Amino acid sequence: MNREKDMANYAAVFFVFISVLLLLLPSSQIAHTARVLVSYSLVPSLHYGEKYDYYVRNIPENFLNLLKTDQENRALKDRIRELEISIKTAESDREENRRLAAEMGLSRELPLKGVWARVVNKNPQEWYGAFFVNKGSREGITPGSTVIGVENGRVGLAGRIFEVYQDFSKVLLITNSVSSVICSLPGASFEGLAEGRGTWLLKINYIPEGSEISEGMELRTSPGGLLFPQGLSVGRVKTVYPRESFMNFITADVAPAINIGALKEVYIVKRELPPDLSALSETLKK
Repeated sequence: MNREKDMANYAAVFFVFISVLLLLLPSSQIAHTARVLVSYSLVPSLHYGEKYDYYVRNIPENFLNLLKTDQENRALKDRIRELEISIKTAESDREENRRLAAEMGLSRELPLKGVWARVVNKNPQEWYGAFFVNKGSREGITPGSTVIGVENGRVGLAGRIFEVYQDFSKVLLITNSVSSVICSLPGASFEGLAEGRGTWLLKINYIPEGSEISEGMELRTSPGGLLFPQGLSVGRVKTVYPRESFMNFITADVAPAINIGALKEVYIVKRELPPDLSALSETLKK
């Protein structure tokens, strides 16, 4: 019995000595390996418990890092979207600046004094009838002023000012069903009346039979008209119709010189109507 107690005491002293020795030894690879072996041999649960404790203690930090990374990814995605929008806006502004620069160059060449205005409101129900521009009586705009459009370097008649307010005006387009323009072929001895039909095409009437008119010919505002300055391009003849048996004149379809439905800026010629025509215009409004 005493002998077994002595063996137990000797074993306890031995393990205590080994433990103290491992603790006092320098932190070398051999010492670390020995410690792991001893801890695993004596109490394996302590060995795995230490590893589990390491991961458990680091879960909050890992979770926070994951959240931080996700937030950074979201911020980067938002920034990429903002940059894409900025690039598209810059491209649009560059195209607009190019177009305006070309139009300003044309305005210096135009012999008519006026101001540029931006189209600010279009009604889908009046797409080829009328629209509003951002210039009004403050800029000296008056009813009856001629409105000119510009498209890809081409200048053409767009309409005339119909209503004027302090900061904006309403433009009656030449394609409006109540609009008409007296026009002629350059060098020709006849005149015709180009009327709007509420579509992108005009129709010219009252061309005398036998007149030399054919597809592709350009029509310009006539000196016989008082509403518009002469010489402005109205459009080109698209289709010539044969004379009907009950009419003594020819009709034709005319494509406007500019795309009326795509105008973004227009040039307003500051020109007042004669008093009689101005009074007639006011009567038409009512």
